[in-house]
Amino acid sequence: KQWYQRRVRGARGSSAMSNGALRSPRKRACNTCPVSLRLFANSGQEVSCKCDWKTVPMVCDVEFDQLISESRYPALIVVSVFSSRHPEATPCDPMVEEIYYGMNYSRSQPCAQCVQDKYRLLRYDLSTNTLLRNRHNAIPGMFFIYSHGSLVFADLVFNGYSSAKKDFLKQIFKCEKLAEEKKFLPSDFKFTSLRGWDEADETVRQLLTLQFGQTGGWIAPKLSPLTKREDVAIIGW
Repeated sequence: KQWYQRRVRGARGSSAMSNGALRSPRKRACNTCPVSLRLFANSGQEVSCKCDWKTVPMVCDVEFDQLISESRYPALIVVSVFSSRHPEATPCDPMVEEIYYGMNYSRSQPCAQCVQDKYRLLRYDLSTNTLLRNRHNAIPGMFFIYSHGSLVFADLVFNGYSSAKKDFLKQIFKCEKLAEEKKFLPSDFKFTSLRGWDEADETVRQLLTLQFGQTGGWIAPKLSPLTKREDVAIIGW
């Protein structure tokens, strides 16, 4: 009888520990929501995702690496780089918002309910953050696609052609294949150095503007990455 009671108490204790270790789906969503991660990092407060399904979530330097590395589903995370000071530099914004709106229509917690999607969309403001600028020499208009913390794609155009929606979807398909084959860009991947967009003079700004085509995207990648040719080849350059 004593042996049985010990077994019962042990089972109850084990069950309680398991219940304490496993968090509800709403709590686990904190690890996939940039707003929740940012709030937790700044105040220690844990809240569920409260992102709006009509607005693409903003990711900041504070939670960027944790969000990119710890998110397991969806397999791909697409980060759209823009500058709130120079919105004319990112003509793809309407397309990004349209895709996000269609994927998350009426979702109460987009960051938690996107686990069945092929990818998720985030925005990154270079006017208030410096991580991607320092790490990859990012400028407004660039897109970075990650898979489980590894960089799969970085460019101003999709599929080697334009920033149109059809080429974006083709690029997603390519990135899925590259991720499955474990073909990633090096962690120190960098584009050739340009002065920050906010510090660029009018001549440089006009030069960048001339690169836009009729599709509203960049005609060709004019920034040469400082990596080996075999590394660059995996993104189709």
